[in-house]
Amino acid sequence: MHNWKPTESVQKAIYRISRNTDKVISEIKSCDCILNNTIEPFPDIKSLEPFCVYHYWCSSESVNVFQVVGTARTDYVGAAWIDMLKLGKRMPLNLGLLAENPIYYFESKKKEPDMHYTKINDKIYISREGNHRTAIAKVLFYYTGGAVLHGIDFQEYKIDFSLKENFEKLKEMLFTKFPYIEAKIERKTVKREDTAGWMKEYYDITISLINHKKCKTHSIKPKGLSTVLQKLSSLTLWKRIFTRPSDLPFL
Repeated sequence: MHNWKPTESVQKAIYRISRNTDKVISEIKSCDCILNNTIEPFPDIKSLEPFCVYHYWCSSESVNVFQVVGTARTDYVGAAWIDMLKLGKRMPLNLGLLAENPIYYFESKKKEPDMHYTKINDKIYISREGNHRTAIAKVLFYYTGGAVLHGIDFQEYKIDFSLKENFEKLKEMLFTKFPYIEAKIERKTVKREDTAGWMKEYYDITISLINHKKCKTHSIKPKGLSTVLQKLSSLTLWKRIFTRPSDLPFL
């Protein structure tokens, strides 16, 4: 795109966004528009990683910017995307750069400076740099009919939220009924694909149940966790004291 020149419609959109920002904000707020959606908080990825079954990273990914729903920057959470045009000390600088170097938003090469997105299941978040530029791209593409922003430093995590919920129930139940039994999540890589600019990893998850009183460990797979929860919840105090069900070998 060395000889790239903005079309007349792109030039008009850039002028409106950078020079008549207040008018653009007012116009968007007066209609039912995706730019009025509020910015969601980026989840705590560290707490989700133990339940991750797939991880993808690419140094230069193409992303539909309208699918970006949130950010790790807590200052902007709860604001509308269109309001970002007036938020932050760096927005005037970024609006100036939009007018000076609009190709940044249309070229396919890796973004410099970087923009960082993270996808968790079906939601995409700004995980590091790129808050103001994402908001600008949303408004710019809204007016010009575009959607895809190229050259993004991108990660994707597929999280087993059902497993996470059941594991938390298991820990709570063990703490109440069998405090000497510890539950741990163990995850190992079963497949990896990569080159210099991208990587995919697939994981296998096991739940380890450690009975510290009897010094023994039993492992189960995620698909068997619901059954274990049902059996544990049905144990009466009498059964817990005087019996040890054979189908719960970790007791």
